[in-house]
Amino acid sequence: MAGDFSLPESADESVKEIIEYWSSLCDGDILPDRADIDPVEIPLLLPGVTLVEVERDPWRFRFRLMGSEVVLYYGRNLTGEWMDEAFPHFPSTLTKADLIRTAESGAPNYRIGQPQLTYEKSYVQIERVMLPFRNRGEDVGIVLIYSLLE
Repeated sequence: MAGDFSLPESADESVKEIIEYWSSLCDGDILPDRADIDPVEIPLLLPGVTLVEVERDPWRFRFRLMGSEVVLYYGRNLTGEWMDEAFPHFPSTLTKADLIRTAESGAPNYRIGQPQLTYEKSYVQIERVMLPFRNRGEDVGIVLIYSLLE
């Protein structure tokens, strides 16, 4: 799981910090549960955090929580909305493929580049990591996405 994941040296310190936090919650090969997330442990990172619920057969993803920086970026709070309804082009994005990969593998996923879900701010660069969590079950049920928008 996490052992196969490597982060570029150039990754932002906050990205390294949230990965360290996630790793500290892992119990060997057992992924942490959503209930293990303690906002008090990562207060400075919370504005960039999004929690996404994972549905399978078919794959669908719903926003469960959005940090203040993410809400500001999108221009509204999308909590409770399905990603494919909030962004009609979502099914063809790298974001969907990365969410599926994270849910299937149980491993983090890192990307830096142009955001996939909005075109209004095409000059913006995003650095983000997806971290898998169980949701009272065996499989990945929640993906924590930490985004650093520049």
